[in-house]
Amino acid sequence: MSNGKQKLSELQKWMESVDKRLDNHLVHSATDIAQIKNDLAWVKQFFWLVASTSIVAIIGALLSFVLK
Repeated sequence: MSNGKQKLSELQKWMESVDKRLDNHLVHSATDIAQIKNDLAWVKQFFWLVASTSIVAIIGALLSFVLK
């Protein structure tokens, strides 16, 4: 009987460790999602770089056209 209780105790400990890992995984997933959301700041910077470069190119082309 003690062998059965020991196995049951080991099984309960194993289930608790699985539950802890699942809980920790959810926390890490939320952290990863937040990190990805923060890493998208480079997209905004790239957009503004391209937009400002395009505006400067248009202004330069207009000035070139007007001065000719």
